[in-house]
Amino acid sequence: MGDQAKEGRALPADVNRETLSRLSPLSRDALSDEARAAFDALSRPRAGGKALAGLQGPGGIWVRMPKFGKLMGEANRYLRRDTGLSPALIEVAILATAREMNSQFEWTMHEPVARNEGVPAAVIDAIKHRTPVAGLPQTEASVIELAREAIGRRKVTSETYAGALALFGEAELLNLVALMASYAMTAMVLTVFDQQLHDGQTPLLP
Repeated sequence: MGDQAKEGRALPADVNRETLSRLSPLSRDALSDEARAAFDALSRPRAGGKALAGLQGPGGIWVRMPKFGKLMGEANRYLRRDTGLSPALIEVAILATAREMNSQFEWTMHEPVARNEGVPAAVIDAIKHRTPVAGLPQTEASVIELAREAIGRRKVTSETYAGALALFGEAELLNLVALMASYAMTAMVLTVFDQQLHDGQTPLLP
């Protein structure tokens, strides 16, 4: 039944059924040693859990450019683990970025993570439906407004910047912006290669 459902799933004409993107499938044996190591890491469970999307997602794209993919992995590990930003605030920043980039894949992967990290439903809904941030906690509201202006409007007002600077300080604000920029880049790559959701996943972004 599962295979039949997969075979019957409607995909865009230029999307490969194995990669669920516009990219062709990878042959492990044809990869360089560096790329093969990345391929194997994405294909098996690991300490702390498997990558959210495995090979059918950003990892399956970066593995094709292993030197860059390694740098991206190191940068993301730093931004997520070594900056002092809380896991919940990190997910707020990722969701706000995914929303402004209209990245269905990124949003659908991260909304459940955000809920598990304790991000309030009101914050997730405000990002998802682009409603005003009045009434939300100040920190989350600042992150949402920063993403809306920097990504959505391509300009950050002095007021929004001053508010974020007062809340986070210069060093933490730099880390926060770098995190959003990283996920904005990933969202763009997912868009260009039309990465589809995994079989059985329900789109969570309107």
